[in-house]
Amino acid sequence: MEEEIEKITQERDEYLAGWKRAKADLINYKKEESQRMRIMAEYAEQELLLRVFPILDNLERAAKEIPDKGIAQILAQWKEFLKSRGVEEIECVGTPFNPEVHEAVGEVDGKEPGIVAEEVEKGYTRDNQIIRPAKVKVTK
Repeated sequence: MEEEIEKITQERDEYLAGWKRAKADLINYKKEESQRMRIMAEYAEQELLLRVFPILDNLERAAKEIPDKGIAQILAQWKEFLKSRGVEEIECVGTPFNPEVHEAVGEVDGKEPGIVAEEVEKGYTRDNQIIRPAKVKVTK
């Protein structure tokens, strides 16, 4: 009888240990899946932002060419939306050329070489990561 009780107790302990491992595996899986979903959401949002930037560029060009309060207001709303998502413009005119945040698309004459003279297309960062480098003209 004691042998049978010992055997049943041992089986119970094995099943309990297996159940605890399975429970821990499930908890770990849920954490990993949650992290994967967060990464996918960030990637999708970044892809959306990359598609929005050309529209924003065109709105800025339109606002410069056509002094219309409506266009300026729409542009301001877009900029506020981007700011709320943690997106910031890269300031570049008058700063030294930095290949990490700037993409040189041309050269212009200037007093001091290697300084960003003109911004052709705005660059953007999010959480200190480059989303799109600024396209600039640099002094030679």
